[in-house]
Amino acid sequence: MKLADFPGVGALPVQEKLELVDELWLSVTPQLESLATSEEEKSLLDSRWAAFLKTRRLPSRWNNFRRRCGRTVDEQADPSS
Repeated sequence: MKLADFPGVGALPVQEKLELVDELWLSVTPQLESLATSEEEKSLLDSRWAAFLKTRRLPSRWNNFRRRCGRTVDEQADPSS
């Protein structure tokens, strides 16, 4: 399922899209406990945890990430910049 399958959703204002995301999340929350974690997912989580323990570095904060990338969100939103 892709967003393109629901053209009306793509045309919604951001606030309404966020409300829809919230509704979808709330509708699946009761079912999350019943989902099994695959061995591949467990392996990925284990490797990420091991890498974190090795360096003890937290992931970058959003502002630091943007600064390292050299662009701000406003610049990305404005194609003329």
